Amino acid sequence: MSNNESALNLSGMLVFSRVVQLGSFTEAARQLGRSKAAISREISALEARLDAQLLRRTTRSMSLTEVGEIFYQRCLRVVEEAEAAELSVSELREAPRGVIRVAAPMSFGQLEIAPRLHRFLDRYPQIQVELELTDRSVDLVHERIDLSIRIRRPRNQTYVLRRLCPIRGLLVASPKYLEHNPAPAAPADLTKHNCLTFRGHSERWDFSTGQHVEVSGNLRADNGDALRQAALAGLGLVYLPSFIVAEDVRAGRLIPLLLEHVHPGTACFAVYSESRQLSPKVRTMIDWLVEDLGAEPSWDAGLPIEGKRPGKTFLGGS
Repeated sequence: MSNNESALNLSGMLVFSRVVQLGSFTEAARQLGRSKAAISREISALEARLDAQLLRRTTRSMSLTEVGEIFYQRCLRVVEEAEAAELSVSELREAPRGVIRVAAPMSFGQLEIAPRLHRFLDRYPQIQVELELTDRSVDLVHERIDLSIRIRRPRNQTYVLRRLCPIRGLLVASPKYLEHNPAPAAPADLTKHNCLTFRGHSERWDFSTGQHVEVSGNLRADNGDALRQAALAGLGLVYLPSFIVAEDVRAGRLIPLLLEHVHPGTACFAVYSESRQLSPKVRTMIDWLVEDLGAEPSWDAGLPIEGKRPGKTFLGGS
């Protein structure tokens, strides 16, 4: 194969991967500084060279064929390595650029990640962030996620983790609830209370003394803020990460309970796939998250939290 053919192949792979990532010929043309017609010709030439259809195209939609999906996974790795090599040049390392696809838990993303992103984007103006907020487990490779921010360790052992900050829990109830129900004096007393829990998770609450209490209640939800709202309304007790209830505790709207028993917590992690080389833009974002979240996060300031150290498990939500 000649050098010209190799260059054409790499160019086609770059165009193809950008079209798939953006889901749009028009947006790919804009980012690559080319016309939409030129992008279309590049894809057609690539399909002709491979003698295979890569994309199903209509006037309103575009999707990968089975061959296209396989080719995209291989193509993406080549393009990422090429981009990483280019970005390793000193002047580009000083100014990371490109799109970063980030997944984060719904509550943590809304309360702590989204409000901070303007500082990151102000510092690195050549980076664009696509933020997906979801409490489900994401498949980093197949969903093309560069970086996942998780509070629970992922089950996939091939993922690489970097600790970002501690996540601590608080057991709380509203003054309204406590007016009609005596505050628990020990974890075992929780069996007498209406406990608001996470749908799809164990209803066993763990405590620092090694106690495990099976709790029950009349509300389960898949989102921490929904449980917080129910607790504020006086429905029951809830065991949540401190970042969800911090402002309510400081304002007296929620009262912390069993402080000497509450589990010291876990940590928030940056998660990425070991199958992909960590690009400068993603490394830059991880470093920034460590810096901005801090070893002692701002949301814990002034809270009556015992044993400020990360533990092995925490059964609150994200």
